[in-house]
Amino acid sequence: MTKVNNKKAISNLAQSGIKSNIKKYIVLVFAVILTTILFSSLFTVGTSLVNEIQRATMRQVGGSAHAGLKYLTEQEYNLVKNDKQIKDISYRILVGNCEGEAFKKLYNEVNYYEPLNAKYGFCYPEVGNMPEKENEIVLSDIILKKLGVPIQLGSIVPLSIKIGEKLVEQDFVLSGYFQGDIISKAQMVLVSKAFQEKHAPVKTVSLPELERNDYVGWVMADVNYWNSYDIEGKTKDLIMRSGLRPTVDYGVNWAYLSGGIDPTMLVLCIILLLVFMVAGYLIIYNIFDLNILSDIQEYGLLKTIGTTGKQLKKIVMKRANIISAIGIPIGLIIGVGVGACLLPMISEQLYTSSVDKGKVHVNILMILGASLFSYLTVIISAQKPCKKASKVSPIETIKYTEPQTKNGKPKKKLLTVVLSLSLSLVVLNSVITIVHSFSMDKLVENLVISDYSVQNAELDNPGVTVVDTQGVNQQFLDALNMQDGVDAVGNVYMNFGVQEINEENWGKIRQNLFTSEEFTTKAKRYSSYSSQFSDIDDYIEYLGQNRLIDGNTYGMGKLAVEKLDFVKTLDGTDKIDWDAFNSGDYVLATRFFSDKGQPINFFEPGDKVEVRGANQEYTTYLFMKLYSYAQTVTFEDQSDTQDFSAATEEVMADAQDMMPVLPEITEIPPLKEYTVFAVVDIPTPMAFGHYSLFQCDFILPEREFLAISEEWKPMRTLIDVNDENEDAFEQWIKSYTNVVDTSLDYSSKGKTENEYKSFATMVGIIGTVISVILGLIGVINFSNTIVTSIIARSRELAMLEAVGMTGKQQTKRLMKEGFVYFIWTFAVSVVFASVLSCTVVRLLVNSLFMFSWKFSLTPLFVCSPVICALVLVIPVAAHKVMRKKSVVERLREE
Repeated sequence: MTKVNNKKAISNLAQSGIKSNIKKYIVLVFAVILTTILFSSLFTVGTSLVNEIQRATMRQVGGSAHAGLKYLTEQEYNLVKNDKQIKDISYRILVGNCEGEAFKKLYNEVNYYEPLNAKYGFCYPEVGNMPEKENEIVLSDIILKKLGVPIQLGSIVPLSIKIGEKLVEQDFVLSGYFQGDIISKAQMVLVSKAFQEKHAPVKTVSLPELERNDYVGWVMADVNYWNSYDIEGKTKDLIMRSGLRPTVDYGVNWAYLSGGIDPTMLVLCIILLLVFMVAGYLIIYNIFDLNILSDIQEYGLLKTIGTTGKQLKKIVMKRANIISAIGIPIGLIIGVGVGACLLPMISEQLYTSSVDKGKVHVNILMILGASLFSYLTVIISAQKPCKKASKVSPIETIKYTEPQTKNGKPKKKLLTVVLSLSLSLVVLNSVITIVHSFSMDKLVENLVISDYSVQNAELDNPGVTVVDTQGVNQQFLDALNMQDGVDAVGNVYMNFGVQEINEENWGKIRQNLFTSEEFTTKAKRYSSYSSQFSDIDDYIEYLGQNRLIDGNTYGMGKLAVEKLDFVKTLDGTDKIDWDAFNSGDYVLATRFFSDKGQPINFFEPGDKVEVRGANQEYTTYLFMKLYSYAQTVTFEDQSDTQDFSAATEEVMADAQDMMPVLPEITEIPPLKEYTVFAVVDIPTPMAFGHYSLFQCDFILPEREFLAISEEWKPMRTLIDVNDENEDAFEQWIKSYTNVVDTSLDYSSKGKTENEYKSFATMVGIIGTVISVILGLIGVINFSNTIVTSIIARSRELAMLEAVGMTGKQQTKRLMKEGFVYFIWTFAVSVVFASVLSCTVVRLLVNSLFMFSWKFSLTPLFVCSPVICALVLVIPVAAHKVMRKKSVVERLREE
């Protein structure tokens, strides 16, 4: 068979068909533009939302790198720095901390930074340069304001820097500064390489070989991979692959949402993405289907002159490509333009510190994805009607009309139109539900447990290891009692140390906890810092010598107890009966948590436990004794160790070598037996901020804690204030902690809200923009559907007018038809939006700690009047434009 080159003919037929029906294809191009705008804008803005959420979290973490390798020597760093499977790596070197009155309530870290690492940590100088000379320094504007130093290059900055055991006092010259972040865990101080080498030379002995870690001179390496998927797995592989010691400490940046993908979250995201995709598909398919069906007569004529079904498909595909080539680029430009306009607004609202703040970042992969899906939508939409036309005979094709229902309405048309409009409304409702589920209260409650919390200024400073846990003095409590509007006060007392477990309970812990995989995994990592333990069994044996596990003993007032998270109570209720608990016979117990947050109970309600009272002398002794054990005693030496409360002279002598100030014990507080009333979790804002492997904490009522403890002062004081007096109280507490007693600091819901209000604003802005985009696309899609339907039925309506139907009757018929679409659309939207909101959206929202799901169909009811108005207006306007042509002209149109 002779092969005929008919590409040019097919191309000419495709183009001529478009030119002869230009109006229909303009509408189709507009539909493609809308679809592309939908995907490009949503993907761009959606990606921005994810990035900004990650960015906000990075502000708290203090860095943007995927992972960090901690406490390395230079030799260890050299093992990983040239690894080919990582994108880039950079480091900083620990030097120390600034001390003085200005830094009492402002945690800071002094480091030498490589320039790239400074960018990771948001502390690269925005003005000036990185420090080069020994006396040059880079600081944040927050530190400069605290010091009262002018924020200008060349300013003299006097600092006292604690480096290990020595204090270096020096005047520095400001070589650069950057915008500090008020919610960052630490304000970074950047010194030069010359200063670091002089005062904090890099460690040459690895961490396990040292007797103790002085946190000076270590290389802290930050790593970026080619993507953020499974960061922890990649970090473990890097450690094994490079030959680093298996016990090296590492951290994973939990700001990256894809760092560890939860299967449930992945499924939810895929479902939401599919809903978006189907919505976009139906937008273009419905209009494309109408246009192609109206051209079937043209295809029939082509078949009568010998055009094959395969050639017809090529013509349709050529037209689809032409439409895509016009519509997709325009849609991309508009969609990306929306994102480009929005991103600077987001960046401006967020109080971030970066060298590229406010610049537009377009995700190329998302743009390519939007383009590809829009193109596939056009191709898929063209295939089905084309297949219909190619399968019928030429005579049937010429006479072809769309299949009708008994009522004379096109089959499947109602379904596709309703689904198209409904999905737009359902997605709109889902997005607005997610945005409105953002809860500032929930975010604040995660950081502040009561209206106000007062404590020692250094208590929650992560860089301070030794803090005053009895920082709230009686003078403050007396002054507090004189303030108006105070609804409730709850003191939190804490005695840190160990819990002494009786033989029966130790057997339960050994059976329930020590045999679990969760404990084994965590213990391997925890005990790896000491070379004295050969394996987990040795470690457990060490713990069992005296049946001691780490844990603090708390005393709490009623307000504080009410703030606890209750897991399991003695009487089966979901809250503590304060009167019963306050009898002095009961204690609350916390749980063990694995590295992945899986809990295991140490004790069950009803168990009998022993709690030792507290006095300052014994607490100091206990702390030093534990330290001496960890530093000087091996398992072989402990086989005949006596009970902890009566330690041998040999062990005491070893302790004296490590702790020459070990005090003499004149009185050991007695042990008292209590019944576990409930198993609870202590919210982070209430707890002591330093944790160990076990952390088996006991909680006594305030009165009972003070009865078995000598002259103990609160660690924190929680305060609830009524709304009317809140402003006055805020002014008083601010003045008291800044002027009267600077050793105290406070946190409050109002203070935290101010710090995070920019994040809330950002969520609102992005949500509003996404909602507007979806709403407009839904409305325009509805309009497009009606207009396209009228254009496609122009000949049909002309015939009806020719046999006597008036234009007014036709308009009413079109309005009635549109109103049917509206009723079905609203009903289907309500059902699907309700189901989606109560399932996928609810699970997604509740998985985010700062969001609280709230069921709402308000967006649907708000959009309904608009759609209803369009139902009345658009058919009238479109039909009026169409009727400008005479009936004869319209009858002649194909």
